[in-house]
Amino acid sequence: MKSLSLTVTCVASLLATGLFSSCQQQVEPEQTPAEIVPVAKPSPYELFVKKHKKYPRTMEIYRDKELLGKAHPRCPIYICLSQQRGRLYVDNQVAADWPVSTGTGDHATPTGNFRVLEKKKSYSSRTWGRIYDATGKCVNSNADSRKDPIPEGGKFVGSPMPNWHRMTGTGIGMHTGKVRAGRTLSHGCIRTPSRMASELFDITATGKTRIIVTKEVEKCYPQFVGTAEKSTSERPAGSAAAVPAPTAAAPAPARDELPPVVVEG
Repeated sequence: MKSLSLTVTCVASLLATGLFSSCQQQVEPEQTPAEIVPVAKPSPYELFVKKHKKYPRTMEIYRDKELLGKAHPRCPIYICLSQQRGRLYVDNQVAADWPVSTGTGDHATPTGNFRVLEKKKSYSSRTWGRIYDATGKCVNSNADSRKDPIPEGGKFVGSPMPNWHRMTGTGIGMHTGKVRAGRTLSHGCIRTPSRMASELFDITATGKTRIIVTKEVEKCYPQFVGTAEKSTSERPAGSAAAVPAPTAAAPAPARDELPPVVVEG
């Protein structure tokens, strides 16, 4: 009897082991975290660009409140002449994107890496403005104070340029002014919508803030992700590109090195 009981026990044990082994073979292995591929999602900035079908020819302004809250004077500002857009970068990301109107015709805005040489909340051009006669009638609405005559008893009134940021010794700067999407309008300066110009004025600092003016889209412009379309910079879709380390800026000229004749846009 003991022998028979032992035999039954062994057979039962073998059957149980085989059944367990069979069950193990039928269970699909669980997917490991390393095999999970995250799905890229468009950034808020990308969604802004895609939303406005005529971008960059739009008067809409993009603002990332969280990034703007961390903005400081050393955050670079890029001005893209081909798009007529300005962009502020914070932590290697676009914190703001707005329309600008730069120089036209013989008064093209110069390209290069500039620093803010001077800031004034209220400022008026000493070169461009209006000429009035003795009765107060405007006789020249696009006057050049260097060559246009002023009638006897008349006066020259410079064009207002609030939130003035001087970029060159020859009077090129960034300021509040009339802007039309995608249009060049100025005598060389970078006109910016009032709200954005005021916000930038509170962020920038003399001698610290860089304003980089480029003909084409800046190299640090992010590549879009999550869409099959190309970005506005005509780059293939892919992962967002990091903003490279800023290039060294030319030292700002000393105040006494500024030429006596000032031409302003």
